[in-house]
Formats: sequence, C-alpha cells, structure tokens
Amino acid sequence: MSNYTGRRDFMKTSALGALSLGVAGSGLAAGSSLAAESSITTGSNLEYRFEAKPLKESTLTMDGISRKTMEEHFKLYQGYVNKSNEILGLLKTADPGKGNQIYSDIRVLKHELTFAIGGVKNHEIYFDHLGGKGGRPEGQLLADIEENFGSFDAWAADLKGTGIAARGWVWLAYDHDTGTLFNYLGDAQNTFPVWNATAILALDTYEHAYFIDYAVNRGAYIDAFMKNIDWAAVEKRYDAIPKKS
Repeated sequence: MSNYTGRRDFMKTSALGALSLGVAGSGLAAGSSLAAESSITTGSNLEYRFEAKPLKESTLTMDGISRKTMEEHFKLYQGYVNKSNEILGLLKTADPGKGNQIYSDIRVLKHELTFAIGGVKNHEIYFDHLGGKGGRPEGQLLADIEENFGSFDAWAADLKGTGIAARGWVWLAYDHDTGTLFNYLGDAQNTFPVWNATAILALDTYEHAYFIDYAVNRGAYIDAFMKNIDWAAVEKRYDAIPKKS
C-alpha cells in the first residue's frame, strides 16, 4: 500500500477510491507504489511525489490483451504520474490570494490535478488486478456480490453493460453509507460519481485500453478483461474495507 506521510489523504473515499480508488476509504490503491516523502511547507502546499509502479510480468502475458497494448497503456499511466508531479511543483509558487472562480493559476492547476491524479489512481487499481485467471471471487466478496446483484453472472452482465455505456471508466465500489456494492460509471479520470465509496475493481473503457487488440469491439475487450482478473487482489482490497454494521 502507498506510504503517505504528513498529508491528508487526497480524494478520500470519493467515487473512485477516490471513488475512492483505494483501500478502506483511504483513497489509495492496494499494492500501490505511489511514493510520498512529505513535509509541510506553507499553506496547503506539500512536498510529495508520485512514482510509477512497474507492470507485473503477468500483465504482459495475458490471454486476449496483448503485451503491445499493455506497454502502450503503461506509457499513458507514466504520463499521468509525470504530469501530477509537474502540477504539484507549479502549485508551490501559485498565489492563492489571486484565485478566482473564472480563471486563475490556482483554479486551473488544482482542477487539472484531479484529472492527473485520477489517472494515476485509476490505473493503479486497473493494473493491480490484471494478470490473473479470471473466474469468480471467493468468500465474503462473492457473497456480497450475489446479495447485491442477485448472482455473480448478473453482476458481470451489469459490469459489461456499464462498460459499453461508459466513456472512460467503470468501478465496482463499496458504498460506506449504504453498505452495498455498485458498478459506477465515469466518463473521465476525475469523474467521481459518488462520495464516500471505495473502488475495489476498475475497468478502463477508453479506446486506448483495447483498440490495438479489438478495434471498436469494446464488448470483446471487456470479455477478455474478465478472463484476466486477479480476484485475489480484488478480495484483498475488499477485505480491508471497514464494513457498515
């Protein structure tokens, strides 16, 4: 798990894990390598940087998602890491006294930071649970999917249908208020459909995730995605969440 010191969790339990994109409402992806050497400077400016986590070898030898696709996809993820760090650097010199809601340096930088960091965290979940053997989860996660969706097959059909409809991402997330699982849809890296929910599974539906292998056949890509889920990684993230009693 990412090691963040000296700062408040960023995008805490929003709809991407930031749904919250993370573990137990922390806003951090399980197994993430986001690095943080943090120290408070002035105002809200903090010293920390993101570091890209290398792809697992198993994600480069998948059934139905090619090495070429994953290598190119990883480059995009690296771009989000680099741009996040660049924006954080620029924020050190942005004058908060000159901010306004129409246009200002601090407004632009902080808005675009949500897109950049969203791209980091979305991809960290996505890459983390790829490279598996598919099938279905076990234990409490399977039981809760069946309770919330009627059956695992019904959940899978809903995930695929949501994936066909989404322009950017789909997240299976746990809602801390209702104690339920739901497949949320987002059209961008920083589209957060609901607050106080933690994403445990992320499906990238941008064309770059599948166009090399499937052209415009997104449905075939989602089928391949399902065949390569590492459910142990998803279960680990889910088991770490404090559940509503």
